[in-house]
Amino acid sequence: MSIALKASAALMLMQGALWSGPAHADWRDDIGTFRIGIVAEPGAGNTVPGLAVLTDAYTKALGMKVEFVVARDYAALIEAQANARIEYAIYSATAYATASQRCLCIEPLVAPVDSDGAIGIRSVLLTRDGKLPDLAAMQSHRIAMAPSGSVGGSLLPLAALAAEGRKV
Repeated sequence: MSIALKASAALMLMQGALWSGPAHADWRDDIGTFRIGIVAEPGAGNTVPGLAVLTDAYTKALGMKVEFVVARDYAALIEAQANARIEYAIYSATAYATASQRCLCIEPLVAPVDSDGAIGIRSVLLTRDGKLPDLAAMQSHRIAMAPSGSVGGSLLPLAALAAEGRKV
């Protein structure tokens, strides 16, 4: 056998040994336990009916250990994700926007999109009898809004109007 042929055979054996070694770990091995955050019903504490069945279903679907972290409200859920105590959560649109601003550590798997491709939170101003001809006329009319603590019904519309230089 020639030297070139021996070197080529040795190189092929070495490559075969490298390729037949253990595969690189996937993300499941890196995480270990997949933690999913959910919000409990008000007043339910940390109990969620059917959680054992849900845990079993996710464990089988993902092929790894799954734990649910039950939060008392969306604020606690956002903190859990911002502090890396959970890997996944389902948020309302407002809670998602808050979490995104809080930590820049999340991205949506799915998001609602309008038929024309528009995304975002929308507010609608309803008027009676054409008494409010345009937004500039808001200053001289009474406007009914959702409670002041409502993000989608009060805070976001007021912030958008203020950004346009409109006083309400």
